[in-house]
Amino acid sequence: MAALGIGLLIGIERERRQRPVDNQTKPIEAAGVRSFALVSLTGHLATWLPQAFVVWGMALGFVFVSLLSLVSYWRTTRRPDSDTGITSEVALVTTYILGMLTGLDYVLPATVSAVAIVTLLYFKDILHRFSYALSTLDVQQAVQFLIVTIVILPVLPDRTYGPYEALNPHQIWLMVVLISGLGFSGYAGIKVLGDRIGLGMTGLLGGLASSTAVTLAMSRISRGDSTLHETSALAIIVASGIMFPRVLILVSLFAPGTATLLFPTVIAISLYTTVICLLLWRRCRSNPGNQYRPRVSPLSLQMALGFGVLYGVVVFFAHFMKAKFGDNGILTVATLSGLTDVDAISLAAANMVNEGLSTSLAAQVVLSACSTNTLVKLFLGFTFGAPGPRAWLLVGLLPMALAGLTGLMLV
Repeated sequence: MAALGIGLLIGIERERRQRPVDNQTKPIEAAGVRSFALVSLTGHLATWLPQAFVVWGMALGFVFVSLLSLVSYWRTTRRPDSDTGITSEVALVTTYILGMLTGLDYVLPATVSAVAIVTLLYFKDILHRFSYALSTLDVQQAVQFLIVTIVILPVLPDRTYGPYEALNPHQIWLMVVLISGLGFSGYAGIKVLGDRIGLGMTGLLGGLASSTAVTLAMSRISRGDSTLHETSALAIIVASGIMFPRVLILVSLFAPGTATLLFPTVIAISLYTTVICLLLWRRCRSNPGNQYRPRVSPLSLQMALGFGVLYGVVVFFAHFMKAKFGDNGILTVATLSGLTDVDAISLAAANMVNEGLSTSLAAQVVLSACSTNTLVKLFLGFTFGAPGPRAWLLVGLLPMALAGLTGLMLV
């Protein structure tokens, strides 16, 4: 029964939190695994009452569980060694509601909600570290971005404008939200993990936001410290390698057919990158090096608006070049766009598939941009970095670019 499973799932997590730590037993807070299971079942059974009493039964059950939670909170907070948080009490009331939802045939929403609740409860320590790691500016930028998105996105017209009907305001800002959210996930990971991880992992997380920014930062680090040549090369190769599966995921959201064509090339590049990174990691694991820390949150309105403008310009020129010069025109735009950014042209190509662009041409556009961008990062590493890492960068990045160009010709 779904209600029983939900109660057990949440109850097990809560009781696990109350197990002895450092030979000290934490007082039982609201309830244990059996109580959570029974509360969820109670909510489910309340929906089985006769039709005339079912609403009253569910309401009385909710009041009873809420009062039970309040009494439990009052009792535990009287102990000098107790935790004054109300998480378990709130979870108990929520479990009752989820049990009712299963009885009302909302099994899937209840189950998904239960998994989300357990996830929040389980990752308590990580969430706390994340909130402590964020600066005041990070929070301000995130709030501004969310407010602008919540207010602007629903009212932006979802239709095309301008020459070639290339620009869709709603779609442009939706792409901004997608890229900013993906970048912030990597930014948040670096903030949470901090100095506990080496340059390889920070390169991977930083690559979710901007592999080009990681390349520049690591190149400068390598020039400033001769002992970090291999670790900086590792971070650059990891960040560059993660770009290909990142783009694959983005494209698959809007053009699954194009993603299918990209899959073999991306897998081949990912496998090669993994081998090179493992070899490098074995050589430099004793020297994690300085940490890469992005200076600006991807949720900064300035960065978001900048990407929105870039995406709009790329979309317009992609339509213009496609109309004027056919396939060669859009491939030219892809190559030029890859000099600075791959996300804009990749998303533009994926969305153009829905307008009639062939999936094979869209895949060629993506691979052209990614290959060009990889060569740009190789150039940046050679130009701004120390001579020491150049051999590893050549071995790591050049085959990526060549594999992308080979995949371009094969699709």
